[in-house]
Formats: sequence, structure tokens, C-alpha cells
Amino acid sequence: MSEKNVRPRSPSEVLKRGYSDDELAHIYALGRFCLENGDLRRAEGIMFGINEVAPDFAPAWLGACVIHILNKNQEGALTAARQALRADSGSVEAMLFLICCLLGARDFNAAGSYLGEVGELIDAGSVDNPHLLRFYRAQFARYQNH
Repeated sequence: MSEKNVRPRSPSEVLKRGYSDDELAHIYALGRFCLENGDLRRAEGIMFGINEVAPDFAPAWLGACVIHILNKNQEGALTAARQALRADSGSVEAMLFLICCLLGARDFNAAGSYLGEVGELIDAGSVDNPHLLRFYRAQFARYQNH
């Protein structure tokens, strides 16, 4: 079959392909590997691609947020952080990324509200990951020093 005979698929048809959670996790792992190793261009394609086919997959939104931050695209980072939190409203990671972006956008009121929410979760013992605790303390210090 030649390429001339293949009709282009609409975005909705592409979205209907459907990936299993396991497949998405593996694709995300590849994107994260690329991101961690500095291959921003490839990571961007993977993370943004996951966001297109699985908009409820919060980790890919966080990956997109990191890519936007590294590309100095503050608005894109803020949008991606909001999408991550929308996809997983209980995600402490998403709240922390959103706090980071809100502080960068100088929206101290909203950042303070989310800092309070995360602080309550920490006080309740719901957060025990030392990396998240450190990230929280760093954002709290940024908030206090504005």
C-alpha cells in the first residue's frame, strides 16, 4: 500500500488507539530516562505525546512541567503543573510543582494556599518521602523570602 492511499488520521482517531497503564508507564520511563540524561528534545516528544494520548496520566504532565521549566517557559510550566494536579488531585508532587511555578509567576497567595495544604499533609504524616519534604522546605523558604 502506498502512502498516497493512506488517509491522515484525525487526532480523535489517534487518541482512540488506547494504551494500557503498563505501556504508558514504560513509555513514561523512557521519557524520564531521556530527561534525566539531558536529552530534552526526545523527552519533550515523549512527555508531550503521552499528554496527547493519555491526558489523565499525571506523571507525564510533571515531566512536561520540568521540560518547560528547563526551557524557561514559565506559562507552559504553570499550565502543565495545573494539568498534573487536575489529573491527580491528591498528588503531593503535583502540588509542589504547582507551588514552584506559582512562586515563579509571583502568585504568592495561591502558592501560600497550596503550601498550607501540603504542610497539613506533612503534619498528618501522609508525606514521608525525604525528597518531597526537602522540596517542600525549599519552596516554603522561597515563599517566606518573597
